[in-house]
Formats: sequence, structure tokens, C-alpha cells
Amino acid sequence: MMRFIKRNWKLLCICLVSLIMFFPSLFGFYTNDDFFDLKISHFHSLTDFLNSFNLLKGPEGWGLYRPLTVQVFFSSAWTIFNLNPFYLHIVLFIMFFILIFLVYWFILLISKNEKMSLVVTFLYATSATHFGHLYFLSTQELGLGIFVLLSIIYGLKFFREGKKIYYAISLIAFILSICSKETAVITPFLLATVVVFDRLFDRKEPDFKKLIYRLVPYLTILVIYFYFRIFHYGFTTGDSYVWNFSVKRLMNTLTWYFVWSFNLPESLVDFLGPGIHINPNLWLYWSKQIIPILILFVVEIFVFIYAFVKSLIINRKPVIGLFAFSVLWFLVSILPVAFLPLHKFTFYLTLPLIGIVFLLSYLFTNLKSKIYIIFCIVWISLSILTIKYAVNTNWITQGEAVSQRVYDYFLQNKSDFSGKAIVFVDTPDDATLPWSPTATLKTVLSDKNFFDVFYPDLSAKVNYTGLAKPSFKPGTEIIGSRQFLGY
Repeated sequence: MMRFIKRNWKLLCICLVSLIMFFPSLFGFYTNDDFFDLKISHFHSLTDFLNSFNLLKGPEGWGLYRPLTVQVFFSSAWTIFNLNPFYLHIVLFIMFFILIFLVYWFILLISKNEKMSLVVTFLYATSATHFGHLYFLSTQELGLGIFVLLSIIYGLKFFREGKKIYYAISLIAFILSICSKETAVITPFLLATVVVFDRLFDRKEPDFKKLIYRLVPYLTILVIYFYFRIFHYGFTTGDSYVWNFSVKRLMNTLTWYFVWSFNLPESLVDFLGPGIHINPNLWLYWSKQIIPILILFVVEIFVFIYAFVKSLIINRKPVIGLFAFSVLWFLVSILPVAFLPLHKFTFYLTLPLIGIVFLLSYLFTNLKSKIYIIFCIVWISLSILTIKYAVNTNWITQGEAVSQRVYDYFLQNKSDFSGKAIVFVDTPDDATLPWSPTATLKTVLSDKNFFDVFYPDLSAKVNYTGLAKPSFKPGTEIIGSRQFLGY
């Protein structure tokens, strides 16, 4: 143990910094999709558990195949943690630290530069984009990142050294990544990108014939996977899962993911309209938080541009090569969600962010100056401010607070609801709001899934009407929804 600490103390310090930054996430409750994920992960037999890997039919028509990061992960809440979310958040942190180590290992493998690898790892570990990974239990992104990076690392080691054990590990990790999240389908293409540029960085000609031949097993797995997804399991549907292949919308989506990579808050997308029109409510309610964030962002971008231009002047070819690799990595890894403009979230930057911070690290560490220290200070300052802003405004933390209030309310009053129908309603005072508190509550609690998990004997009796003046039968418990929303 001491040997491990001495060898990796710098990485452990980086993990400690990220732990401090995201520490409050340990105490978050469940919210939104968590309740459905908990519901479908309550297994009563080994057969039920094994059936979660069934590619012929999803649970309750669910179109998302994520048995490792959903059913296996959330089943531990039932079997080990007694539905206490605190321990699941600890598991997320452990996975996050593993991911941080893998990012370092991956960059060290392709760059052979320890200093650059440490800078990449620091920027990656302290990015505000990890807010969703650590605050929201249902992201599945950490498991995806771990297995995709393992597959690429061992795939690259196989291409370099030819050891079949590396090939086997890479293929197994690829299968596990697909069992973690469907966006892992880009793994073979990321691996191909890495292998080609690895040869080019060593000033060797890529052997495309050998590359294609060795990628056949990965592509075969993909074909089998897509066959079952298309003809048996199916795909998810929903209001936000709307595909749009417009070039204009694609560029808008990619721009948001790019600026989010530099630690801008995710919620800015809700305040910035067409033609860079800023909703005045942003300044009215959040100016004290947003103005410092925007100032630091501008500084960050200027330092980046300065480093990029100066690096081009000093050493043009390597910079262009690294830029091409980083852009291609970013585009390939973001591709599965790039055409979903209504379904944009910063936690989808798990893999794309590696390309951004790799380029940043290369630019700064090759200037032979201390400018990277200035950038790192600005980076972590902006990240901290963005995380603080997200804690106060993001739908994840707001939803967790609402769910916790509902849970406590029913825990204290459950005996009063015995034999009664339960109806959540809006009151006349709620008519002034631009949204329905009952509709909001229904979304946060994932309809009846919250009650299926925590109060199954009440679930069938619960309804969300949203009516201002409901008329119900005697014995109906009418509950105002707004009391749980905190305003």
C-alpha cells in the first residue's frame, strides 16, 4: 500500500482535490430517472438478475441497454446499501478515481511525457463537467469511460507489442463498455484514431490493412449488438430523444459542448437564444454568479488562443498533428449525441473532454514557460464557481431536494394515508407560475416509480391531477405539490 502511495502520490493529490470540489455530492438523494432505475433493479432471483443482460427484450419496454451501470449498479442499493444513496455516491467516487488514473495512464501511453500526463489529468479531474457524473446517480457515464479507456489502452498496447492477452482484455472491455452504455459503439473508431496517430507521432506510416484486419472482431461485436438492438431490444423514445441532422443544429450542439469543456455552466443554454440573444433573467437573478464566471471564461479562452498561436509559430507540424488528433477524438466521441440537440448535457463530455485537455496540456507544457500554472489556476477557479452555481440551479440538485422532502413527508405521515387515494394538485395560488408544480413534481418523482421503490403499498393510490379546484370522493388525501418545491 505504501509503495502504491509513494509511486502515485501526485495522482492521489489530484483525486483529493476533485474529492474536495465535489464533496457535497456525497449527500445527494435520488431524483428523476433514479427511481425507475431502482425499480427495474430490484431482483427477486438470480434469474431476474441474469435477465437484465437479455438483449431480446428490455424491462418494461425500456429502450436503453445498460445492465452494468443501471441494473447491476442499482441492485446494490437494494442488496447491500438498504436504499441509502450515500453509499452509491461513494461507489461513484471510486469509479471516478479509477477513471482519473486511466486518463493519466492513457495520456502517458501515447505521449510518453509524465508532466503532460499530469497536467491533462489535473485539468480533467477538476473539470466542472463532472458535476452530473457525481451528483446524478443515473448518468452511467463513469462506467462507460472506464471500460472504453481500458479497451483503447490495451488495444493500443496490442497494436504496439502484439501480445494476445492485451487483445483479449481490450475486446472484453469493449463488450463491458457496450453493457454500460450504448454510446460505447464509437470505441473501435476511437481505437483506430489512436492507433493511426500513434504511428504518425512516431513518424511511421500507418498500416491500414493490418489495422482493419485487427478491428474485425470489434466490428463483428458491433454488428451482433446492432442486430439485437434494431430487431429485438429496440431504442429509447421520448420528448428529448429527437434526432435532427441539420448542419446548423449540429454546429450549435458542437459549439455548446466545446464551450462547456472550458467549464461554462450547462444551464447557460437555457438563457442564450438565437442570434446570441441573452435572456435578461440571467442578469436579473444570477448576475453575481455569472459575471465572474464569464470573466474567467474569457481569460481562459485568451490564454488558450495565445498558447495555440505561439506554439504554431515555434513548432508548427506537431501542433497541427495534436490539434487534428484532439479534434478527431472530440468529434468521434461526441458523435452518438451530436444529433440530439434537445438532449444536451455536460456529462456527455466524459470522453470528448480528454481530447480538449490533451491539446491544452500539449500547448502549455511545450511553451517552456509557467503560463500553464496561470491557466490551471483560472481553470480550477472557474470550475469551482460553475459547480457552486450548478448546485444552486441545476435540475439534478433541485430534484434531489424535492425528492428528499417528499420522502420525509411520507415517512412521517404514511399512517395517515392508509386506505386513502392520494392526489397531488396545484392550488389557485399556483396559477401565477409559468409552470405546473404538479407536473414538475411528477417529473422529479418519475411518476409513480418513486412510490414503487419507497412506498409500494401507496403507489397504486397516487395520482397527479394538477387541478386547481379538484372534486374528489370522500377519503381522498389532497396534497398541494408546491410545498415540496421550495418556493
